Amino acid sequence: MIIGNGLIAKSFLKKHDKDDIVIFASGVSNSKEDNPKNFKREKDLLLKTLETHQEIKFIYFSTVLIGYKHNPYYSHKKEMENLIRLHSKDYIIFRVPQLIGSCGNNNNLINYLVGKIKSGESFKVYGNLKRAVVDIEDLVNFVMYCENKISCKTVYVGGIEPISVVDLSKIIQYFFNVNDGNLKMEIKDTNEDNRWTSLTSPIFKDYLSDFSIESRGYTQKIIEKYIK
Repeated sequence: MIIGNGLIAKSFLKKHDKDDIVIFASGVSNSKEDNPKNFKREKDLLLKTLETHQEIKFIYFSTVLIGYKHNPYYSHKKEMENLIRLHSKDYIIFRVPQLIGSCGNNNNLINYLVGKIKSGESFKVYGNLKRAVVDIEDLVNFVMYCENKISCKTVYVGGIEPISVVDLSKIIQYFFNVNDGNLKMEIKDTNEDNRWTSLTSPIFKDYLSDFSIESRGYTQKIIEKYIK
C-alpha cells in the first residue's frame, strides 16, 4: 500500500505496491515549511494510517539532517518518527538526504540550483556546506532490500557521495554548458555541522556493496541521468 502522490510514491508504484507493507510517502516535503496546518495534516493522516494498519510493516521517510538543522520542519519530522515508534509494531524509518528523480519537489536543492544556473540568475551557496544526492531508484531498491531484513529500526542513509554545494553547482553548470564567467554564484561562509555525512547505517553499506554501487562519481552520474 502506497500513500502519497509525489516523487517517492510514484517511484514505488512502478516497482513495489503490496498489501503487506505501508509506504507512507505523503506529507510535508519542503524543509522551509512553517505552516502548522500542513504539519497537522500529515500528523492526522499518519496517525489514521497507523491505527488502520497496525499489523503490517510501516515505512516512513524522514531526513538525515535531524539534529543538524533546526526549524519547524525538522521538529515536525522528529515528532512523526516518535509517533511511529510509539504506535507501530513493525516499522522502518529511513533518514534520507536529497533525492533526485524525473519529478519532485520544486523547492529541493537540486531543482533550486538547476533553475538558477539555467536562467543565469545569481544565487548564494555556503562554501563548506555539504549535501548528498541519492537516486530515487536506489532508495526504492534499498527499501525493498531492507523490508524483510530489519524491523523497528531507524536507518541512516548518509549519502553515497557527500559533496559540497559548490561542487554540486559546478557539476550542474557543466551539464548546461555554462562557463565560469556566466555562473553567478556567491560563496558565503557558514558554521553548519557536516557530521551527518558519517551517519550511514551498516545495512546501507551492505546494499551498496551487494549492488556494486561506487561512491566516486555517483553524483555526476545521476545528475546526468535526470537533468542533462
